Amino acid sequence: MRQEVTPAQERPWGKILAIVGGSFLAFLLVIASFAAYAAYEGRGLDASSRAFVQASVPAIVSNGSRDELLKRSSPELLKADGEHPEQLDQLFQKLSKLGAMRNFDDVRGNSTVSYTLRNGRVVTAAYTGNAKFDHGRGYVIVRLVRESGRWEFLLFQVEAPVFLQ
Repeated sequence: MRQEVTPAQERPWGKILAIVGGSFLAFLLVIASFAAYAAYEGRGLDASSRAFVQASVPAIVSNGSRDELLKRSSPELLKADGEHPEQLDQLFQKLSKLGAMRNFDDVRGNSTVSYTLRNGRVVTAAYTGNAKFDHGRGYVIVRLVRESGRWEFLLFQVEAPVFLQ
């Protein structure tokens, strides 16, 4: 007597492969969704961080105001200023050599979102821009962090050829 073989008996690995394949497809969909969300969120963060830099740098540099910088600073920068206040003093003394800022343009950079076990979600940004002053040109370098929905400076630096004289 001949026994009839069902398709599941012919291919015992078929069901396992279907489960693994379906799981892999679900995994790829999750990754694609995460990438799409990150790209969408990244554009918004780039726009808001760039706007912060374009508004803040002229306010800080035009007035040569340490207070303008400090009120936009992260806790890390405030701590560094508390430990070494002479560094910001030197920055603003150098800025005074350049005179008044005439324009600030060519702002380039972007934001980055990272996830760590220690800090969770961390949003940072890095930008550079060209500034024209009464007595020369300068190059502004900033690093930002987003704390409680607000951009703050981690680093504020201005380089200019006049500083080398």
